[in-house]
This record gives sequence, structure tokens and C-alpha cells, in this order.
Amino acid sequence: FAAGVGTPWSFKGPKGLQGNLRNIGVHVTETFEDDLVTGKVQVGTASDADAYGSLEIANGTLNTDTFNNVDDTNCVISQSLAADTQIEVTFVQATDSGTAAGKGRAYVEVDWF
Repeated sequence: FAAGVGTPWSFKGPKGLQGNLRNIGVHVTETFEDDLVTGKVQVGTASDADAYGSLEIANGTLNTDTFNNVDDTNCVISQSLAADTQIEVTFVQATDSGTAAGKGRAYVEVDWF
């Protein structure tokens, strides 16, 4: 998604349970080249793309790395996910002074209670 827009996806928790957003991450499959605008994984709602979190993947994050809240410690904006709510995961395309690059498999970790 660094050189493209990425494919958005969504999820819901078990019926009646609230969620606690613990982590946002990417298993990197192509080194990120994004020195002008960083590629991002956003976790939010249909009306607020980053209501719960926004992970900014650093320029030069290498192929085979895992980039998550260990690397971007403020990626979780709001931990509390409402019960019975669809959560949207979207991406921000990166730009680079050379050729933008970067691919990976995004994941979100949630505790349900």
C-alpha cells in the first residue's frame, strides 16, 4: 500500500462485547520507501478513518520486518471499541523523493470483553 492505495477491510467483535485495541501492525513483504509521506494503517469508523489508531510505517522498514506499536508507540489513539460496531481498516498511500515502495500484511489485535 505504500506505492498504491491498499485494499480496505473491516471487522466486528463478538456480539455484545466491547473491545480493547492493543496493537496495529504490518508484516512487511517489501521494503518501505516513503521519505515524504509515510505509509499508514488506519483503524477507525466510516466517518473517522483514524478514530482508534494510525500506524506510520517508517522509511526504510525492511522486507521481512514486523512494524507495530513497539516502533510507533503512539499508534493507538483510543483503545475503547464499542460493542456491535464495524471497525474499518484503511491505508494511506506513501510518497517518496525517489520511487515510493512498501507492501505488507496489516493486522489489528483486540481484546474483547
